[in-house]
Amino acid sequence: MSYSHGAKCDVLIVSATYGAGHIQVSNALKQGLKSRCPDCRIKIYDYFSFLDPTLKKFFQFSYIQMLKHFSKGWEWYYTATKYIVPNSKWQRFINKMGEKKLLKVIKNTSPDVIVCTFPTPAGVVSTLKQDNEIDIPLVTIITDITTHNQWVHKYVDAYIVGASIVARNLKRNGISNDNIHVTGIPLRQEFEKTINDPSIWTRYNLHKNIFTILLMGGGNGLMTGIDELCKRLNSIDMPFQVIAITGTNKALAKKLKRLKEKCKNPIHVLGYVYDTAQLMEISDVLIGKAGGITIFEAMAKSLPMIIYNPLPGHEMSNTKFLLRKKAAIVAKDENDVIKYIEELMKYPKCLDNMKSAMESIAKPLATQHAVDIILKLIEEHKGSSK
Repeated sequence: MSYSHGAKCDVLIVSATYGAGHIQVSNALKQGLKSRCPDCRIKIYDYFSFLDPTLKKFFQFSYIQMLKHFSKGWEWYYTATKYIVPNSKWQRFINKMGEKKLLKVIKNTSPDVIVCTFPTPAGVVSTLKQDNEIDIPLVTIITDITTHNQWVHKYVDAYIVGASIVARNLKRNGISNDNIHVTGIPLRQEFEKTINDPSIWTRYNLHKNIFTILLMGGGNGLMTGIDELCKRLNSIDMPFQVIAITGTNKALAKKLKRLKEKCKNPIHVLGYVYDTAQLMEISDVLIGKAGGITIFEAMAKSLPMIIYNPLPGHEMSNTKFLLRKKAAIVAKDENDVIKYIEELMKYPKCLDNMKSAMESIAKPLATQHAVDIILKLIEEHKGSSK
């Protein structure tokens, strides 16, 4: 991620290292822009790098601990701020955090467009436009199926959203239909097409022609109870294998590696991997969190999901979206997971129906459409400036 403050750029992307999703969208967008315009100068900044280092660590630590141990606290915060008014004291306070450093970066780099994949900087940039500090098009990419008010700001020129339900809710909040684009959430290029690389089986010592469960706990491996869940999966009599992606959670990876020696069905423990797209292709079902990026990646690969104990707020919104489309199942505890896995193994038709549902709502070309919108916005702004 770029942190230099001096050189000119064409596209300034402001994200945040809260979970892996916001950064993944930023990198996917950069990849898509570079593919279309190789000479395009793109910089990605972590908005929280503009805060005091102690404050940044406190926010990140609090966020992770809340998600792991106190989801009720996250639910309270999410609900309390869901309908926050853009000019409220609290929102104005948030918009002042890191404002001076972000403005300095904008002045020094003179981008043709600013793209925000996290709500806080979108509010800050909108305020800078309102105060006539800058006159640069602002694009906001909403990374979940949600319309939480911290995403909604008056001076956003284009909203890129994942589904029509988000667009409808934005319109209810007074956003012009012309400023809303339902593209899906931008994903990396490997999710745009089938990979079909046979070396995947030998690379990870996987078994072909066996029911395959992909277990993902998010980029930071924060889904609680994964080790207990793997123990319970061992009670299933039918043959299967588990691919467990633990992300950056090394402690979880160690636990699972110790556990797999006692399990009759193979558990393949992987850390942070770069071929998630193909692992999704060869899997029969995904057990995991309902993060916005995860569900859109699963949709792109037509991979049915068992969403395990979703967090309140954005994950619950994503979960409801998939449930309405009959593309996922929600499991409240390990007993639910075992029951659903057994049913899907016994009745492949149910699995096929879920795959078809995922395929029908997939938007694998979201990145290309988002790039089109951003480039058009740059062109229109340059034309109006002339």
